[in-house]
Amino acid sequence: MKNLALSLGLKREAMLLDSKLYIIKSTAAIATGYLVGINTPIANIDMISVLLGVMYNLEAINVSGVKGGISQLIASTIGAACTGLLIFFFGINVFTIALAMALTLYVSLKINWRMVSPVAIFTCIYMTQFIQLSAAGKPSILLTFRLRIIALSLGVSIAILYNFLFSFLYYKKIAYKRLEFLRLQSLNGLKYTKNLLEGKESYEGNKYSNIYSSIFNDIELVTSNINTMLKESDFPYKSIEKEKLGKILEIIQILKGINHLSYDTSYAKHEHFSTEDIKPETLILINKVVEKLENIDFTKDNKDFNHIIKIQEFKDFKDNKDFKEDRIAWNLISMTKYMNQILEKIPSLY
Repeated sequence: MKNLALSLGLKREAMLLDSKLYIIKSTAAIATGYLVGINTPIANIDMISVLLGVMYNLEAINVSGVKGGISQLIASTIGAACTGLLIFFFGINVFTIALAMALTLYVSLKINWRMVSPVAIFTCIYMTQFIQLSAAGKPSILLTFRLRIIALSLGVSIAILYNFLFSFLYYKKIAYKRLEFLRLQSLNGLKYTKNLLEGKESYEGNKYSNIYSSIFNDIELVTSNINTMLKESDFPYKSIEKEKLGKILEIIQILKGINHLSYDTSYAKHEHFSTEDIKPETLILINKVVEKLENIDFTKDNKDFNHIIKIQEFKDFKDNKDFKEDRIAWNLISMTKYMNQILEKIPSLY
């Protein structure tokens, strides 16, 4: 029964990204969107836009949800206007549909060059395929434009409201959960490197690239989340002080450094070292780092845990010529120093 519960449950990484609350929030928001939408004149004609507006703008972090919603509304409005003008002058045909999509993509990228708004794309298609009829029974671009923007705006507004309301439930711990998520991802990379050094894992280029590219993408994502939270922390209901968020960012950067060293160590082992070349003292280093990182849990108060005791300095390595010439050994010595920096910072987080 326990195994069944584990197989049906979400992974811990998903829980650390607040997936359960996201599902609950989505359920409540979509129900609200439906009830409000069907009782709102004009918007009730296009419930698809209302509900899509809700789901596309639900975010864990409130400010990013507001900014994302506004950006999508702007992109959709401009895209709809451009599409409407093209249809008005040239009708609906293969050329106007193609040109309208090009203009919509251009507008989206002007607003946010990192991402094309899916809502804006849908709006462009919508304006050519869901034309509303006037009272006289003639196709009306103006009525189509009005319907799309009203329905979408209603959905976005509901999403922003739920982003705000649910932020009270998990905002307090969100930074710690994101940091814990990165700890687990970093452990995946370190254990892969450790197994390579011990000869328990064979080097596979695709696996190596996938592990570390995923870790570095996660680091950038979480860094962006924490920076957004720093902008939000002036709100009175936020209980995480800016100083603690700053410490969390520092630890994230240290973890990034550890992952860079782990990445380079794996590559160096594959390119320049056989398993027999790896010194036993070197394996002690990576085992110590893995052990310390395994015993931390950033979602708990770590102040009184004995694992916060720093890794003993390996002073004997400093004057050892063999180790100075050993890229892997010096990478791992640097890892232990980074790990000690994390251990020093942990008490100030709580």
